[in-house]
Amino acid sequence: MANGFTRFFKAIWYTLTGRAHEQADKLMENPEAVRGAYEDIIRDKQGNIQRYKNAIGQLIALVENKKNSLKALTDDIDKLEKMKAGAIAKAKSTAADLQKAGTPDEEIKQHPDYVRCVTSYNDFHSTLDEKNARIDELEQDIERAQEDIETHKLQITGLHRDLDKIKTEQSEAVADLITAREQEDVADLLSGISTDGTSAELTRMREIREKAKGRSAVAQELAGTDSRSEEEEFLAAASSSAASDEFDSLIFGAQQTDTPEKTDEPEEKKESDSELPL
Repeated sequence: MANGFTRFFKAIWYTLTGRAHEQADKLMENPEAVRGAYEDIIRDKQGNIQRYKNAIGQLIALVENKKNSLKALTDDIDKLEKMKAGAIAKAKSTAADLQKAGTPDEEIKQHPDYVRCVTSYNDFHSTLDEKNARIDELEQDIERAQEDIETHKLQITGLHRDLDKIKTEQSEAVADLITAREQEDVADLLSGISTDGTSAELTRMREIREKAKGRSAVAQELAGTDSRSEEEEFLAAASSSAASDEFDSLIFGAQQTDTPEKTDEPEEKKESDSELPL
């Protein structure tokens, strides 16, 4: 039973996460979203490069410190070598003076001035061994660090190249998405399934127009305005015809009144007029 509930909730979780990924992928098809995602990646890369440079800078500073230490140790060794030579010279001088005074060699070796020279020489010698060992160690550290610095510099150069590639890829990705979207819109338009806003608005206006015409026709039919408009049309035609006849009568009728009509009466009158009175 418990396993069944577990599988059930896992199925729900996978469904929700799958839908979330699907929605996220759909959003990422937006060119501006892709541009923003690339900007985040570029900023992260730039931050990593800057931190890398800071680390290399610290390594270079450490190498410089070791070089300074190496120089100081070298100066100390030169000084110690001189002091060791001075201790030997002092011991020889002391021994020679004591030998001239007739002091036996065994007593000379126990003489405080000679012992002091020998002790100083031994101290200088042991110190020189330590400093030489330290110099060898520093030289090895500096050599390894310089090799690491050169390697890191090459890696920094590679990171800069990768960053430039990402910037180029960003432009190409955005351009590809815009081109793909434009091509898809053109394909939809050609296939008659375009969702262009202008076409949709034009279709909507045409539908509104047809609906208005239909409502007007129904309203006229229900109100009987069709027959009345027909009657009015006929009356208007009759009125117009009567007005035209009246106008023609006025014009052409007047001309006929002014022109004498040709009848048989004038001929009879002419014959009577031809007779002279007696």
